[in-house]
Amino acid sequence: MASIENAVLSISHDKNKKTADVLVKCDVKFTNLELCQMKSCQGRWFKLKCQLWGEDSGLTGNDDHLFTSSEVIFFPDINPTAIETKTFRITVGEGVLDEDWGVDEVFALLILTNLNSMVQVKKKTNVVSHSF
Repeated sequence: MASIENAVLSISHDKNKKTADVLVKCDVKFTNLELCQMKSCQGRWFKLKCQLWGEDSGLTGNDDHLFTSSEVIFFPDINPTAIETKTFRITVGEGVLDEDWGVDEVFALLILTNLNSMVQVKKKTNVVSHSF
């Protein structure tokens, strides 16, 4: 099954505009069989989605879902390769990332779905700590 590697989150906070520019990058690595299928057969084989979550380590330990990007990336693209580097650029109001009192801990969750088998691979990014 394809994998998600090198998942990185960065956030730039503009306090004057009260917005946050979120950048999520990752590499999607396909197996030789998957690459062969994508090159030989028409249609969409995979989709990649990005969500933002607030990390909680309190009593419940339940992370808070903050945002799901409306952008969805489908594979194959025009030129399928074994490793595809993809980027999500998202601008949100700072309140979206303000998930608790004090310093907020935010991470991105990347979800790759095989559209044939519906098997999903998930990968968390690094955590960004900032007060929004």
